[in-house]
Amino acid sequence: MQVVILAGGLGTRLKAVAGNLPKALIPVAGRPFIDHQFELLRKNRIADVLLCVGYKGGMIEEHVGNGKIFGLKVSYSRESSEKLLGTGGALINAFPLLHEKFMVLYGDSYLPTDYQKVVRAFDESRALALMCVYHNKNKWDQSNVKIEGHSVVFYSKNTGGENPDYIDYGLSVYKKSVIEQYLNERLPLDLAKIQEDLVGKRQMAAHVVTERFYEIGKPSGLAELEKYLGHHDRN
Repeated sequence: MQVVILAGGLGTRLKAVAGNLPKALIPVAGRPFIDHQFELLRKNRIADVLLCVGYKGGMIEEHVGNGKIFGLKVSYSRESSEKLLGTGGALINAFPLLHEKFMVLYGDSYLPTDYQKVVRAFDESRALALMCVYHNKNKWDQSNVKIEGHSVVFYSKNTGGENPDYIDYGLSVYKKSVIEQYLNERLPLDLAKIQEDLVGKRQMAAHVVTERFYEIGKPSGLAELEKYLGHHDRN
């Protein structure tokens, strides 16, 4: 399955660490972060990647190229860093390049789970989309998802009084027809809006993962991933 990586963000919370580097190229455990993402995908038998780039996208393209050195096939959807489109807008911009079904992964997330299980869960769900969720209990971040059976029944960045105990893991799957419905939407558009609409229509399946997530969007998350990868490499 095609994996779309949303790698166009500015990374403002990491300026002190990253300088002018895009988040994808920030050194983690001695290598650019995106190298670790690619290695994880390759180990999970994922070979087709679409990178949605914006801020310093040229630097990412220069490093990655066509993906051959990583054992992947990499293509690009480009947006101007002067007028960012939002995470949902990035998918709208990439619409001509999307496969009929595709995964979405954020450019600052390292998600050590079984991606082929996610593919199978999506195919078996017969839903328009699937969200990987983690039984977070507010441990690593604020929980924002409730599930019933194999469906997401509540999702919001503002949890309100719902008391959810799961969190959006950062890995999701969509049919291309979902994005087609938003082609005329005003931009910027957050992917969360599309996800909330799908949940409201009961078209968002849930797949529970047991491996915790890592995000390098802020220095503390970067340090956690450094520790995890260092330990993982020694073992």
